[in-house]
This record gives sequence, C-alpha cells and structure tokens, in this order.
Amino acid sequence: MIYLDNAATTKPDKHILEAYAKLSEDMFYNSESLHGGGLDADSLLEQARNYIKKYFASSKQVIFTRSGSHANEIAVQLLLKERRPGCILISPYEHLSIEAALEPYKDIYSFAMMPLDRNGHIDLDRLEEMMEGNIALVIMQHVNSETGYRLPVEAVGDMCVARDIPLHTDGVQGAHKDEINIDRIPGSYSFSSHKIHGTKGIGALMLDYRYMNLLNSHFHHESGTQNGTLNVPGIGVMAMCLSSAPGIERMEKIRQYLKDNMESIGVITLDFDATAPHILACLTPAIEGQYVMQGLSSKNIYVSTGTACGQGRMVSRGLEEFLRDRYKTSANHYIRISISKNTTPDEIDILVSHMNHILEEVRQ
Repeated sequence: MIYLDNAATTKPDKHILEAYAKLSEDMFYNSESLHGGGLDADSLLEQARNYIKKYFASSKQVIFTRSGSHANEIAVQLLLKERRPGCILISPYEHLSIEAALEPYKDIYSFAMMPLDRNGHIDLDRLEEMMEGNIALVIMQHVNSETGYRLPVEAVGDMCVARDIPLHTDGVQGAHKDEINIDRIPGSYSFSSHKIHGTKGIGALMLDYRYMNLLNSHFHHESGTQNGTLNVPGIGVMAMCLSSAPGIERMEKIRQYLKDNMESIGVITLDFDATAPHILACLTPAIEGQYVMQGLSSKNIYVSTGTACGQGRMVSRGLEEFLRDRYKTSANHYIRISISKNTTPDEIDILVSHMNHILEEVRQ
C-alpha cells in the first residue's frame, strides 16, 4: 500500500502509539477529579499547554478540543460572542467546518469572500479596501488543504491589528509544516493532532486572552468552552508530535520530485508563490479525477479528489473559481496528492508509473 492522502490524516508514529498506550495505562484519571490521580492528569495537561505555547513562541491561551473542526467552531463562537453585528470576511478556500460554524450567525451577520487575483492568491490590496467597512471577524486558513497554497496570514493579521478586528486562522494543514508567527494573529489559531502523526480525536485552539469567555453556564471544561472528559493521553502525545522532527526539507524535495515527474507525463500541477511542503494539486484534463483516483486505489495507491470531510466530492469556492478562471476547467479533473515525512522516491515512481498507464489507456 502506498498512502498519499496525508492531508486527510496521517499515520501515527510508532513511538507516539507506544506513548499513547503507556499514558492510557498510567494516566487514565479524569483531569477534573480532586484526588491525586486527577491532579496528576491535570498537571500533564498543563505541561502540554506550556509546551504548545513554547513551541509556537506564543502568549496565547491553549484550549484543548476534540478536533480541528471543533476548535474552529469554538473560535467562531468566542470571537463573535461580544461583537456587534457587521460583516464577516472569509477566504474562499476555507474548510467545511468553518461554514458549519458560521451557520447559526447567517441571520445576524453578512458574509463576504476575500478577493483572489488571477493566480489564485488573496488580493491584499482589494482586501484592505474591503476591511475599511464594518468588519466583525476575519477568517482564513494558514495552508489550504486542497492546493497547499500558503495564505498571507501575517499580512492580514497586521491589517486586522490596525483596525482592532479579530482574526481566526485554521492552522490544521500548516501547523508543524510551515513556520508562522501566531502572535501576529489578533484572535485565534487552531490545529489538530491527527494531521501531525498523532492520534485522532484531539485538537487545540490558541486564543488571545481578551477573547476568553464562558460560552455556556453549563459548560465546565476548558474555561467554560465545552463539556466532556478530556482525552489526557491523546493531548499528551499531541504535544509529543510537535517535539518530533517534521521533516520539512525532506518533504520539499519529495514534493519537487513528484511535481517534476507528474509534469513529465502530461499532468498539470498547480503552483502558488508560497506552498506547504506536503500537498500537490494536479489536473488531468483528459480524464476525471475520480476515475484516476479509483484506478490508483485498485492498485492500493491512495490519493484524493477533495477534502475527506466532504466524502472526497467537494472543493472550496476558491479552488472552483481558480480552476475556472485560470485553467478553463472544473474540479472534476482535480486530484490531490499529499505526502508525509515518510514518503519515499520509490513510492513516487510507482505512483507515476501507474498514473501514466491510466493516462495512456485514455489517450489510446
């Protein structure tokens, strides 16, 4: 099996699984219990919080969540809790969890999409003009999960600071794969454990203290943002994942090798001025991406045609717009190949060989 869908989820590292098993055995206590075991569990949580703040060199508060999507939901609720109605500016590349989090606010706020230039980048000049209005909140990804495009988060953060507008950044695809100054984000930043070779069911929200609020008087966990016993072992190993070498330089070389070889067999690769090291978006103009994906899957090579949260069928408005305007095609011809620190050149060679065979069949 060759796994090339790491933007959907990553395989947990062996030492992470071993640590998770050990912590599950030794640190099974409820962190809210007041006996010695509960205090030990709570101490581990505080160590994890402090490590995360140190890793990101950030003064933001750390709230543990059930996932990156859950962190996005909490962020939206906290950042809008005390704000007056206005417009919410959103990048057109956002994950489906952002749309879900904003659903309860559709009758209170207006929504506007950030403008793109011809190359699919956020148009900062036009965006700054839009921010002169009554803006309640700005939302944008760190790295787009479909294309690997690295959005200009810090530049937009500076615009927001100048206007006292909160910014939420979904960092699920960017954390541990791309450097970022989180304290230039005047609001919050979310990430998830299972995207960085950790276990599923754990995420984190990093939040400026000024936006810390009790969401519900019946919520008793994580500063009143949620209920439910925390997964202490999972949180512990999420911090461990951040301490592991991310393999960025190696992924950059593998991605370039993948890109060169894909282009050599007639596949179009999407490129941006700034990209993450683990995602390559491709177009196969003569054939639908679903056909390519299923053909590769029959050979136990796993790629995708969209976000896993949309059952692999949906792409963002931003990607649809970019493909239509720049390439005069639709998302039906799009596939995503996402590597990890463990991907090898041999695996890329096998992928390209099978891809070429599928394309040759169609040409003939």
